[in-house]
Amino acid sequence: MEQQKNSKKALKITLSLFLAVGLIVSLLPFGAAAFWHRVFSFFGLNDFSAAADSSPMSVHVLEVGKADSIFIECGGKTMLIDGGTMDQGESIAEYLDRRGVKKLDCVVNTHPDEDHIGGLAYLIGHYRVGKYFAPDIPKNMIPSSEEYLSAQKALNEKRISTVVPRPGETFSLGSMKIEVLAPVKQGDSTNNNSIVLKLTYGKTRFLLMGDAEKEEESDLLAGGEDLSADVLKVGHHGSGTSTTDALLNAVKPKWAAISVADDSNGLPKREVLKRLLSAGAAVYRTDVSGTLIFMSDGQNIKIKTER
Repeated sequence: MEQQKNSKKALKITLSLFLAVGLIVSLLPFGAAAFWHRVFSFFGLNDFSAAADSSPMSVHVLEVGKADSIFIECGGKTMLIDGGTMDQGESIAEYLDRRGVKKLDCVVNTHPDEDHIGGLAYLIGHYRVGKYFAPDIPKNMIPSSEEYLSAQKALNEKRISTVVPRPGETFSLGSMKIEVLAPVKQGDSTNNNSIVLKLTYGKTRFLLMGDAEKEEESDLLAGGEDLSADVLKVGHHGSGTSTTDALLNAVKPKWAAISVADDSNGLPKREVLKRLLSAGAAVYRTDVSGTLIFMSDGQNIKIKTER
């Protein structure tokens, strides 16, 4: 018994030393990613995020409960789309630290609901931010929540201006093209004012729907844009209000990612799962598989799940 206690004590001391050294290493020019890989290996743990090290482009759908946060890497550039709930900010930062992130070249808040903007105040304070994008929300829909106000305060303190992207605009992240598809017009809810993005890397494509519901989907379809994509980040956590047959017929996804957790809403809805399966999409869920990493070499996509 005494020997077991001593072993546990020694392990705690060793881990504390690694963490202390980690704080120092994280300040050095070469970053912290390699250090954390070694720490995980030393303790016989699998640094799951290291799966993306050899991929030139990767999309990480983070496990943040019934909320959204997507981290994207391409050519040494980084992008974060949404920050989950307020209690998830620190855990997202821990994941980004393991990826060696020092700066977020681009942060996008698809819309200001608590489960998308909540962790952004912490993350904006934790990292240097290049550009910050958010939709133009009608004044009567601008929230007064702690999550929204905290994010605005963090932006003001770091003197980061908000850019409102318009449909048809494009920008790049490394050699990846990012197209702004929506909101096409102001919707009747914050969900239907979600920023919708299409990522194109080589011949691979990703469509990220935010919390867009059928009304915003209809606007997208009416606009005649090419919505086809290999990976669909399913809108509104698999709610029945989103992911219509009409949208799926236009997207024709091979894979669908749903960021969700068990709660009273019973998401994802069974009818949504049926529609996705009928469309031929392989469905990946964060509540089942943990964080999802989609890795592209410009020709093919590989998928790694946390569990």
